[in-house]
Amino acid sequence: MNPEQIQHEKQAIVERFGEWTAHNIYLASGVYTIGNQIVGDEVKLRRITQLVVDIAKKPLQELRVLDLACLEGLYGMELARHGAEVVGIEGREANLAKAQFTKKVLDLDHLTLIQDDVRNLNVEQHGYFDVVLCLGILYHLEVPDIFLFLEHLSQVCQGFAVIDTHVSVVAERSHTHNGNTYWGASYQEHAPESNLDERAQDLWASLDNVTSFWFTRPSLYNILSHLGFTSIYECHYPSEVGKPSDRITLLAIKGQPQPLHSAPLMADQSIPPLPELSNPPIQSGLQPPIHEAPSHKFSMRSLMQRLKVLLNG
Repeated sequence: MNPEQIQHEKQAIVERFGEWTAHNIYLASGVYTIGNQIVGDEVKLRRITQLVVDIAKKPLQELRVLDLACLEGLYGMELARHGAEVVGIEGREANLAKAQFTKKVLDLDHLTLIQDDVRNLNVEQHGYFDVVLCLGILYHLEVPDIFLFLEHLSQVCQGFAVIDTHVSVVAERSHTHNGNTYWGASYQEHAPESNLDERAQDLWASLDNVTSFWFTRPSLYNILSHLGFTSIYECHYPSEVGKPSDRITLLAIKGQPQPLHSAPLMADQSIPPLPELSNPPIQSGLQPPIHEAPSHKFSMRSLMQRLKVLLNG
């Protein structure tokens, strides 16, 4: 397809599903899904791509990658362009249509796109993956779905997972799962009186749940360890200018617990959970407040303002 044909087909997508909201993908000379500018997600793309390349134990051409709630497909497409076999799962038709269009333009045979709810993830249907990308989806889920989702993520992951998510800075609400207690807070996804059609139109919120549960940082580390991730790291570089302080990028590795030959007394010592946040939990029986989740557009605006300052010296 030449640039004119690409622009024509892109316009048809826009007229039916609206403009691209975040993933500015280079399609051809002078043609992008959004425009010839840095929109914001390119910064995270650099971080995620570098992290995967640095941590993978084999060439990207030998990796099977899962991109959960892939939105318009940027991250999975980048790894597919490096040769990885990628499966992207996205719940909204509008997002998937844009990703399908880009896949066609770029002729990405290594990319498979599926419209489905990520809460339906399972080994039987989707198989196993060397790398699982969980970017911008975890904090849109509510209890108990968030626990089941993380269990299934762990089951399909045979190498490592990259999790980019908001975390709660307060411990206001707790839930027990498999005998372990996890803390976090509630955040508003949709107006309580909204219907399913209205929720489906909100591309930057959950598919259907009105509220979501944000783990505190310690609780998120703890549940990942309980699900079999033996090493968990927080990525700070490549940096993300303007990244909110309550948003983190984690690398969680599925490994085997190792014996310590030089310290046999540790053999019977389990790894203690990380202590919870220092602020006192709410009193039992009180209703925790519902917080309004930060706007993605606000975060991107802040990001662009800081980028302009850096680029202009």
